[in-house]
Amino acid sequence: MKKMLLSLSVTAALAGCGGGETLEDVKNETATVVPMATVSFDPANGVISVPNDLLMSGTQDGTLNIPGELDDDNVSIPRAAYADPQLALGALDGWSSQVPYKVDLTFPPNVSLDEASAGTPGSVRIFEVIMGASLTDAECSVAPAGAACKLVGELTFGVDFVTQASGNAVAIIPLKPFKAGSSYINVLTTGLKDSMGRSIAPSSTYGLVKQEAPLITDSQLALQGAVNSYENVVVSSGDISKEDIIFSGAMTIQSAGPVLGTIKNLLAASLQNDALPTPALQVPEQPMVNVQQVFASQGVTVSAAFSGVQYQKGSIMLPMYLGTPTGTDISDLNDTYWQGMCDNAVALQGYKAVAGDAFPTDPISENDGLCSALSGGQLRDLGIDSTRHLTKYNSIPKVQSMANVPVQVTKPILPIINGVRAQLQLPAIEMPEGGWPVVMMQHGITTNKESMLALTAQLSIQGFATVAIDHPRHGERGVDVDGDGNDDFNATTGSVLSYMNLSSLLVARDSLRQSAADLLGLRLGLNFLQDATINSQDVTYIGHSLGSIVAPAFIAQANNPLAPTVDPLFNVNTVALASGGGGIASFLLESAAFGPFIQGSVLSQAGTTEADEFNAFLQGDAVSNCGAALPDMEAYLTCGYNEYITSITTAGETAKLTNIQGVFTQFAFASQTALDSGDPTNYAAAVQALGTPVYTNVVVGDGGENKPDQVIPPMAANNPISGTIPLANFMGLETVSTTQAMTEAPASYLVKFSKGHHGSILTPAQDAAQSSTVEGSAAANAEMQMQVAVYLATRGRMLLVTNSDVVTD
Repeated sequence: MKKMLLSLSVTAALAGCGGGETLEDVKNETATVVPMATVSFDPANGVISVPNDLLMSGTQDGTLNIPGELDDDNVSIPRAAYADPQLALGALDGWSSQVPYKVDLTFPPNVSLDEASAGTPGSVRIFEVIMGASLTDAECSVAPAGAACKLVGELTFGVDFVTQASGNAVAIIPLKPFKAGSSYINVLTTGLKDSMGRSIAPSSTYGLVKQEAPLITDSQLALQGAVNSYENVVVSSGDISKEDIIFSGAMTIQSAGPVLGTIKNLLAASLQNDALPTPALQVPEQPMVNVQQVFASQGVTVSAAFSGVQYQKGSIMLPMYLGTPTGTDISDLNDTYWQGMCDNAVALQGYKAVAGDAFPTDPISENDGLCSALSGGQLRDLGIDSTRHLTKYNSIPKVQSMANVPVQVTKPILPIINGVRAQLQLPAIEMPEGGWPVVMMQHGITTNKESMLALTAQLSIQGFATVAIDHPRHGERGVDVDGDGNDDFNATTGSVLSYMNLSSLLVARDSLRQSAADLLGLRLGLNFLQDATINSQDVTYIGHSLGSIVAPAFIAQANNPLAPTVDPLFNVNTVALASGGGGIASFLLESAAFGPFIQGSVLSQAGTTEADEFNAFLQGDAVSNCGAALPDMEAYLTCGYNEYITSITTAGETAKLTNIQGVFTQFAFASQTALDSGDPTNYAAAVQALGTPVYTNVVVGDGGENKPDQVIPPMAANNPISGTIPLANFMGLETVSTTQAMTEAPASYLVKFSKGHHGSILTPAQDAAQSSTVEGSAAANAEMQMQVAVYLATRGRMLLVTNSDVVTD
């Protein structure tokens, strides 16, 4: 991992403005004059806080222009170079919807920020706007790109966001995600004070360009036009004047959904277009095997109820948009993130304007013709876009390969299941006329589809069949590059980095999107299973951990209407999520299970003084206490990082701890921005708007020995948008702790568990690191499985709570 830090003072591709503050210039021969504190803003000299749309200036493909994306010959860097977290932002069409950010301030000696003013409503205001060259607003479509065109409204302090002091900066903390694809203007006002009670002033650069009198150079005029457009749109609200404004900056939030939406459209089009493969689930005839036998073959003893669950293996051909690595080192994954099959629309328009009559009207290749046909003529393949980043301007992903994906299928064995139901004092059931309804199941990170078999007895008792596949680079879908029979990349049997890749955040993002795309393909493929005992028109879903994380993106597309004849082939009527969460970067850094490894990885590559000291510590002092973990480098790094932090904490080296936290803050900004379009938070509102009933559970602990979820925190400490509970809230779930009686319409619920642990939905066993008692763990498992099974069986119209001792308000 190189250059893990995003510099928050990015060298912008702007020139000619100049004029940063020179404190020594402000003097008085007869009295001491304390210079003014100012907003740090001087783009010509690389002083600009991000997010800021000035980094889209001069874009050729609608993505952010990050310094370093072109080599010395002005040629685009190789795809693998985007593994650098800072450069990864250059693959995006905007900023994060959810990560906290800050605007830096410059203070003279012995002067600081008045913290109270930084948290006062009105000191920072945020306005939603429509920018020029809009794709959705006809009036603004003809306005200049980069200029604010129209006011939409103002966000509410304390509801949509809050602010606070953060050293020599004011931090802006979203309480709700910004809308994907929308634009906002951040405004700092004279309400922001320094420690002397004076209003913070604009930088000399900002003060210059906010004037209406035209400046001289082209770059000055461009910046002046942008800033004036921001202020003119903001003051049109009628309750702020230009004199109140000390800084304004636009930020466009990156798109989330167009690429996955295109994948669904391509799957739907495959039903009538022979050039596009249609997934079809195939389950060959095979000897009768039950799930109890499967567990027994693994040395696991389970209840007799599992003998009433038939186990089958099938397969389905699915398009792989992730590339195939050519080497066995983790860095060989760096260029395997998704890419477009066509040239970017923005680049294409620029080329067409230059080429004139020489622009080819007819396809020059088969792929060029397919690009044109699939995009209604908006996209082509003329070889003018070497990076082919997937954005709202280029949303057709390239199929890198076709994968024959193993599928796990279970069905009730009716006589045995009815015997189990009789023991539970439940009436006998029969297979419905259309076949057994189906539960799609998806497992968590580092496990496999077989782990979800633990749910099949309870689901069979409720009359469900199930289907499950492995996430990419998990289980039976590991990658054996050198053909030696051992997987080189498999998050189940090897490193978690095979999937959640820290060497290339774009690969991590697209692992998440591949999981969602696979579920869309599996859902469609169910319709072509030649098995009358399974009803592919009655489908529900349950995901655990990572299976819950990828679910909102899948559901938002599966249930998004296309056409009456197609929609039943994709629809998922009810969803159950266990131990998931949104705001991935923040919760991973705070995860007790994964956090130390991630923090150690980030710190070791940070290039700071503390990083050098930590790496020396790993080579020396850490060996005595952590050497037993070797050769497992992940375990050794985790142990070594914990030892290092303990040592400097004990020594009271607060400055080092502050610097290290600064490293993580910057990494969180870069990583969350890169991961955003794969993050469930950006699909939560769509799930709610579609009316899909969702059940979620989360272990919050009992305030004593039973800790909250130690893998995905219920709430992240440093980001109020991150964690399980915020995601549930964004999907519109109601928190309940008692039985919810049968209703006419389905409803969505969040249940908080005081007992249990991250994996309790699947196992009654205790997790000693989180759960205090064996009895509590077993009770939580039984209660979770019952709640899920009844909720899915009633299609979200009832929630049964049978053990109030393991749930809480």
